[in-house]
Amino acid sequence: MSQPNFSSYIKMLSSLLKHKGVWLQHESQDLARLCQLYGKQLNLSHEDRKVLLMAAYCKNLGALYLNDYLLEHEFRDHRHMMTALSPWFVESVRIAREADLAAVAVILEQYHQRQVPPDKLARIFQVLNTWVACQQERGWRHPMSEREARVILEQRARLKWSDPLIVRHFVHFFDQSGEQFRRPRPTPAIAVAPVEPAPS
Repeated sequence: MSQPNFSSYIKMLSSLLKHKGVWLQHESQDLARLCQLYGKQLNLSHEDRKVLLMAAYCKNLGALYLNDYLLEHEFRDHRHMMTALSPWFVESVRIAREADLAAVAVILEQYHQRQVPPDKLARIFQVLNTWVACQQERGWRHPMSEREARVILEQRARLKWSDPLIVRHFVHFFDQSGEQFRRPRPTPAIAVAPVEPAPS
């Protein structure tokens, strides 16, 4: 039996997320696309962009272990949300580690904290994830506008919860190239962000 290629593997992860919740799939698709676009802008290597792409899908796999009620529950505050959803983060890291995706696991351990991650890719991923997550429909809240998402990013930078240099660079780049970051509607059932082959 032949081994699945990378694109097929991503499609499988996307399908699993869709089964749990279409919004989980959409968030990972949007985040994966943004990781690829912004990764190119930063001149990240093919391997680093591939790691970010995998992290975009693996970050939501832990939600498969949560009761649907928690995914639709309205939380009192950030602490309440983080406590209730902690199995999500733990299971996502475990899945990545058991799949021998060590670099992905490092990102997933660090990105959701209210501090600048030590890992370079986690710092980038944290900013991109915040941007995408703010604008996604949630079981417990409506999506934010781009302006509101930008305010959240800038607040996080001021509080040193996210890397101020990356936030500043991303916001500037979005101002220059924002149209390509917006997800086209309607979204196909499975839209995989392509990873271009490494230059030979």
